[in-house]
Amino acid sequence: MIGVGACGWAWLVTRALFDPAERDARWARLVGLIVALSGALSVLAPAGGLIGRVADNAYALSGSTALLLTFVEPFHRHGRDLPGAEKGFRFAFVTIYAVLVAVSVMGLRAVGEGPDEALRDDLAKSACAVVGLAALLVAVRFRQGHPLAARTAATPRRAPTEDDARLAERLRRLLVDEAIDSRPELKIGDIAARLGEPEHRVSQCISTALGFPNFNRWINHHRIARARRMLADPDERRSILEIAFACGFASLGPFNRAFRDDVGTTPRAYRSTTRASLGAPGDQAANQD
Repeated sequence: MIGVGACGWAWLVTRALFDPAERDARWARLVGLIVALSGALSVLAPAGGLIGRVADNAYALSGSTALLLTFVEPFHRHGRDLPGAEKGFRFAFVTIYAVLVAVSVMGLRAVGEGPDEALRDDLAKSACAVVGLAALLVAVRFRQGHPLAARTAATPRRAPTEDDARLAERLRRLLVDEAIDSRPELKIGDIAARLGEPEHRVSQCISTALGFPNFNRWINHHRIARARRMLADPDERRSILEIAFACGFASLGPFNRAFRDDVGTTPRAYRSTTRASLGAPGDQAANQD
C-alpha cells in the first residue's frame, strides 16, 4: 500500500531537491496524497468492482502526472548561470531516474506471467528500489553541501560576511590584474577553480557582497564598462564588432543585448552621443558593425 505511491513520493522529494522557493505547496501534497490513497485503494478494493475501477483510473492518472513532473522539476530555474557541479548533478539525477523508470515500469511490461518471470520481476523491482534509495541519499548529501538559494521577494538578502568581503576583493583583483572578463568562454567554474573556492561560494559572494543577481550579470557589467570607455574614446578606431570581441563577447548579438540592458541604448547610439558631446569628428569606418 505504501509502495504503490512511489511516483508521488519521488515527485515530492524531487521538488525538495530542486525547488527552493518558499511558497504554498498544498497542491503538490494533495497530488501525492491522491497517488498514495488511490494506489492503496486499488490494492484493497475487490477486483472488477466499481470502487476498484475508479481507484485504478485515479491512480493511473495521478501517478502518471507525478511521474512526468518528476522529470520536469530538475529543470526548474535551469539556466546558463548554474554552476557546473549543479548542472552535472541535475543531469545525473534525470539520467538515473529515467533508467530506473525504464527498467521497473516499462521494461518489465514484456515479462511473461509464469512463476519464474514473476520472481525476476520482483527481484528487478527490488534492485531498482535499492538503487533508487541509495541514489536519493547521495542526492540529499549533495544538496546539503550545495544548497539552492530561494529567489523570492519576501526573502531578505543575506548580509555579506567578512569572508564574503575578502572573496569579493579577490574577485575584483582578478578583474584588475588579469582582465578575466575579456575571456569569451569564461564560466563561474573557471573563477572558482582559479580561486580554489566552491562554485556556490563564489555565486553567493556575487549576489551578496557584490550585489549582482548572478555571475553573468556581474561579468557582463564589467565588460560593458570597458566597452563604454572604448566607445567614448575618440582615438578608438575599431568597429563595434571588434570592440565586442575585445571585451569578451563571442558575437555581436549578445553584446548589443547586454549593452542595451545595462546602458539603455545601443553601442552605436552611445558612441555617436558621447563623441558628439566631446566634439570629436565622426569616423565612418569605426561606426560600421
